[in-house]
Amino acid sequence: MMRPLNLAARLTALALLPALAWGQSAPAQAEPPATAGSADAPASPSPSQPPPAAPLAAPLPGEAPPPAQALRAPVLEPPRWRLGITFGAGTTYGHSYMMIGGLVGYGIGHGFELYLDGQYWGGASPSMGRLAPGVNWYAPIPYRPYLGVFYARWIVGSGQPDLDAVGGRAGVTIASTPRIAFGAGVAYERLLDCSASCESFWPEMTFGLLF
Repeated sequence: MMRPLNLAARLTALALLPALAWGQSAPAQAEPPATAGSADAPASPSPSQPPPAAPLAAPLPGEAPPPAQALRAPVLEPPRWRLGITFGAGTTYGHSYMMIGGLVGYGIGHGFELYLDGQYWGGASPSMGRLAPGVNWYAPIPYRPYLGVFYARWIVGSGQPDLDAVGGRAGVTIASTPRIAFGAGVAYERLLDCSASCESFWPEMTFGLLF
């Protein structure tokens, strides 16, 4: 947070330099001596009165006028947290499962969100748990379609070895308010170091609270 503040201070100082130069007074021009007996000769100021202020210096030819105000720091998109519940069903690695999970996401700006997704897959053997960090990008258009990529670590039951995978997801935000979002999409995943039944896909429905 200190870097934008330092940058804003430097920009403000640069913007104030022309204004300070603009406000400097020009040297007073010597008045021509009055002719003796002239009725228009100005009276000499009394010692108790201050001399009149000198006029402001005019800008040089081709010089830009002074800025009306100092430059302001750019407005940054505020980060936003998202808590979500994920549920769905699908076929993965040769078995049909029901899935439920939770998600914590953090918006870093420009439509990008970092998240950690945790899921439990049940209804078949072996049951499995899944942890998947990833990143989503939400398009700035109606219904906020999104694309995402992730890495997944599967924790497999029944004494089976754990698995690693990579994948992606796509979907749309069906309804959204400043605090609630509801969406639907599909996810695809491929196991690493795999020789059979390496790919899977499943539909997703998400309900999220934003803050």
